[in-house]
Amino acid sequence: MIYLIFAIVSSALISIFMRLSKSYIENEMALLAVNYFICILCSLFYIQDLSIHISDSLGIFNGFFYWISFVLFQKNIQKNGLILSSTFQKLGILIPVLFTIFVLKEYTSYIQLSGVILSIICIYLLQKSKEKQEVQSLLLLCLLLFFNGSADAMAKIFERVGNNEDVYLCITFVIAFILCSGSMIIQKTKITKKEIVFGILIGIPNYFSARFLLKSLYSLPALIVYPSYSVFTILVVSFFGIFLFKEKISKKHIWIWIGFLLSLVLLNVK
Repeated sequence: MIYLIFAIVSSALISIFMRLSKSYIENEMALLAVNYFICILCSLFYIQDLSIHISDSLGIFNGFFYWISFVLFQKNIQKNGLILSSTFQKLGILIPVLFTIFVLKEYTSYIQLSGVILSIICIYLLQKSKEKQEVQSLLLLCLLLFFNGSADAMAKIFERVGNNEDVYLCITFVIAFILCSGSMIIQKTKITKKEIVFGILIGIPNYFSARFLLKSLYSLPALIVYPSYSVFTILVVSFFGIFLFKEKISKKHIWIWIGFLLSLVLLNVK
C-alpha cells in the first residue's frame, strides 16, 4: 500500500508542477526533454543488473506513450484547465481496467468491482459538470485519455511478462527523451534556465510515479491499484487547482468527490 501512496503523491506533483510551469517556461518540448533526462538519471541510479531481456524492450512502446501523453497533457492544460485535463488523464484507467478484466482475466470481489465502476462514473460526471467543450477540445481530451491509459496498461503488461523493471524504465525514458530531442531539433528550440528548473521539478516525481505504480502492481490487484491511483490523484490535484490556482468548484463537484471517497472505501473492502 505504501508504494501506491507514493505513486499517487508523485503523480499529483507532476500535474501541479506542470500547471505552475505554464507561467514561466518558453518552450514546452524543452521542458519535457529536461524532465526525461532527469528520469534517465534516476533510473540509472537504481540499475544493478545491466542485462537486457526481450521483455524489457516493452519500454520502447511505453516511451512513446509517455512522450505523447505529456505533450497532450500540456496542450490540454492550456486549452481545458488543470482539473478537466487531469480528470481525462486519469479516466484513462478504463483502458488498463478493461484490459485486466477481459484480456488477463483477473477478477475481484463484487464489492471492489462496484468501487471500480463508481470511480469511473464519478470521473465521467466530473468532466460532464464542465461547460460544453469545443470539438477540438474534446478530441484533445480523448487522445489524452487513450494514450495515458495505454501507458498505464503497459505497467500491467510488464508486471506479467517483464524481467528487469529498472532497465524497462530506463528504456522508457530514453525513448521519450529521444523523441523530445528530435522535436526540439526540428523546431530549432533552445533550453533556458526556467525549463531546466521545472524539468527537474517534474522529472523527479515523474520517475517515481512510474516506479511506484509498477511496484504497486506487484503487491496489489490491478483493479484496486488503477482506480485508487486515479481517484486519489484527481482529489489531490483538484484541491490544489481550487486553492492554489483559483479554479472554480460547484456543489455538484462536492457530491462527485463524495462519490470518489465512497468508491475508495469499496475498493478496500475484501
